[in-house]
Amino acid sequence: MKSFLIYVFLFLIVFKVDVFGQKKINEKFKKETISRIDLLLQENYVFPDQAELIISHLNKSLKEGKFKKHELLDSFAHALTKEIRVVNNDKHLGVWTSFTPAKEHENFNNDYQSYLKTYADTRKQANGFKEVKIIDGNVGYLNINFFLAETTKTIDAYMYLLTNTDAVIIDLQDNGGGNPKTVNYLCSYFLESNLLINTLYFRQGNRKDEAITHEVNGKKMIDVPLFIITGSKTFSGAEEFSYNMQSQKRATLVGEVTGGAANPGNVFRINPDLEIFIPTGTGINPITKTNWEGTGVIPEIKTSGESAYSKAVELASQGAETYRNKKASESKKIYDELVGILDKKNQSYSESDITKIDQQILQIFTKGNDLNLFSEGDINFFGSQNIKKNPIVAESILKSNTVLYPKSPMAYLAYGDMLELNGKRNLALINFEKSIALAKEQKAPYLEGLKERYEKAKDSK
Repeated sequence: MKSFLIYVFLFLIVFKVDVFGQKKINEKFKKETISRIDLLLQENYVFPDQAELIISHLNKSLKEGKFKKHELLDSFAHALTKEIRVVNNDKHLGVWTSFTPAKEHENFNNDYQSYLKTYADTRKQANGFKEVKIIDGNVGYLNINFFLAETTKTIDAYMYLLTNTDAVIIDLQDNGGGNPKTVNYLCSYFLESNLLINTLYFRQGNRKDEAITHEVNGKKMIDVPLFIITGSKTFSGAEEFSYNMQSQKRATLVGEVTGGAANPGNVFRINPDLEIFIPTGTGINPITKTNWEGTGVIPEIKTSGESAYSKAVELASQGAETYRNKKASESKKIYDELVGILDKKNQSYSESDITKIDQQILQIFTKGNDLNLFSEGDINFFGSQNIKKNPIVAESILKSNTVLYPKSPMAYLAYGDMLELNGKRNLALINFEKSIALAKEQKAPYLEGLKERYEKAKDSK
């Protein structure tokens, strides 16, 4: 099955249909075309009752002579699109001329030049991502032109650059839509996992595809203030992203009302000269129980297209300041809790005392990690600084590092060292073995050093 959303907007952006639309047509061609459209709508349009109304309107328009003046293929395609949308204003419905050149006009040189141009244009598109930057005030800005399939690595790379920002702006003003899975992947960066955010219903097979957020390869930004710039050209999948974030109360939308196209579908061949995009499905939001079809996504902050960026920056800067103050307050509280434990003098601990300390310290560093307050290196530093002052607390600190960074060979090495110092040789050996196994898996350059450390601990009495 063709990628049903990408096909439309790439076609509108990249190809110029008038190049292939200058063919002259007659009344017989028009009648046969409408007859074929009737059949395709009956068999495929997601709303069968609406299909009947559209078919009736098209045939009425034909009888009334509305298409008579359209003697060129391209003009006829535009007229068909206009009349098809009269009934319910479904903006995904559309007819256009096939952009495949006639064989008699083909030659190898032209084909190769077209290939080179397409290749160059594709590289320039950067998988749909136009710009990323950090604005003064530590505000991240990401401009996306379209959501291409299989671009998770690109998303991860761009989101990595924004990881430590205090607010994020996603600019979708010129985004024509794209692949639903890509939309869901970006949504997952800003929402908890396992959250139903949209359901696509398809007429064929009475099928439902649920969009559920999931884990991402980077760091989620669940509580970072999010602002989305929308415009009249924000369409389809870009509207889905905006609508999902808005309905979840996760973002503030700034700009203009979007295009209003919520129904995914496929491209169907009418005849060798014309194609039609027919929505075969429709979106159902779990909160609103509807979608943005025909109405568009309405931003909370309405502005003109020209002033949307500056307004979003203004709001995001304010949001970033509030976010920093909030995080500073939370960080101070966490740090005070940690100091309270670290300042305790060395003493004898019962097993229950140690368990309690383990829980407290893990909780502190988990919260600190979520706030980007403590890195793996920071936690290791706190542990090493307390080896002499309070070795039991130091052990607990280094243990928490293995929980928070379970893929780190060095975290297990440091914890093993501490266990050995505290007379827990067998447990230390287990952690050294874990460190070696991870280093092998990751092909770490220090693997041999870890093996030597393990053998030394193994041979010691």
